[in-house]
Amino acid sequence: MTGGTTPSPPLVAAPGATIRELRGAISSCWRRAGIEEAVREADLLLAWLLGCDRAGLILAGERQVAPAQLALLEQLVRRRAGREPLAYLLGEWEFWSLSFRVGPAVLIPRPETELLVEEALKFARESLPLSGTINILDLGTGSGVLAVVLARELPRAEVVAVDRSPAALAIARCNARRHGVENQVSWLAADWLSAFSPQAPQFDLVVSNPPYVEAAALASLAPEVRDFEPRQALDGGEAGLREIITLAREIPPHLRPGGRLLVEIGWDQEAAVRELFGASPAFHRVEVLPDLAGLPRILSCRRSHGQDSD
Repeated sequence: MTGGTTPSPPLVAAPGATIRELRGAISSCWRRAGIEEAVREADLLLAWLLGCDRAGLILAGERQVAPAQLALLEQLVRRRAGREPLAYLLGEWEFWSLSFRVGPAVLIPRPETELLVEEALKFARESLPLSGTINILDLGTGSGVLAVVLARELPRAEVVAVDRSPAALAIARCNARRHGVENQVSWLAADWLSAFSPQAPQFDLVVSNPPYVEAAALASLAPEVRDFEPRQALDGGEAGLREIITLAREIPPHLRPGGRLLVEIGWDQEAAVRELFGASPAFHRVEVLPDLAGLPRILSCRRSHGQDSD
C-alpha cells in the first residue's frame, strides 16, 4: 500500500468534458454551495476562460476544454464554492458597461452605484458652464469607478480621487490608464478631507460611496462581502453613519456655492441623512433618490449660497 494523500475528486468534470457539460456541472456545484446566481456566474467564468461573450459560449457548447484550462477551472470553481467573489477570481468586473480591474483591496462595483453616476452627469451637463473646467472630488475612490467614468463622460472634468488605501489607489490608477483618463485624474492617499485646505472652495461636485454598513451588522453580511471585501470600505461605525457625519461637517468649505454633493447610503439611512443634512444651513435641496429596486440609495444636496440660504 502506497502512502500519500488521495487526490480530491474533481468538482467540475473529467478531462474531455464539453463546455455544455462544464456549464451544467459548475452551476450545480455552486447551487449546492448556496450561490444564488450560479448559472449566470458559471457563464461569466467560462466566457472569461475562453475569451468570448455569453453568446459565443453557447456556440462553443460542444467544444472540449484543454487540460490546462480544465485544471485552472477546477481551482477557480473550488474557490468560488468557498464563497470567494467571482469578481476577485476574474480580477475584473463590469461597471457602466466598462471593465474595471478589481482585487481584495477594493469593493466590487455594484449596479446601484451607477445611479450616482447618472445624477452626477445630469448635474454637470445641466448646471455647470458650457466652457471651462468642472472640478470633481471623489472621496473613498476604491477601484476608481466613479472618478474614471466621470472623467470619460466629461472631457472637461478635472477629478481629484482620494483613498486612505495605497493598494486601492494602485488599482484605481490602473483603471484610469485602462480607460485613457490618467491625465484627468489626480490621486491622493489621505484620510478623507485631511489633505485639503478649507481656505477656499474648489469643487463643483463631490461624490462619495463611503463605508455605510453598521458595525454590528457586518457579521450578518453575505460571506462574499463579510469574509473577502475590505472591512475598512464597509464599516461605517455605529448606525453606519460615521463617514457620512464627517462629510456633513467637513465638506461645506470645499464645495462651491451651488455645488452638489452626491453620497451613496444604506437603504435604512434615509431619515437619518435627511435630518443630518437638512438641519445644516450649509446645504439645501436635500433629497434621497431611490435605486431601481425603489430603495433609498443616493443622498443629493446643494451647497447653500449663504449660511442662511434655504
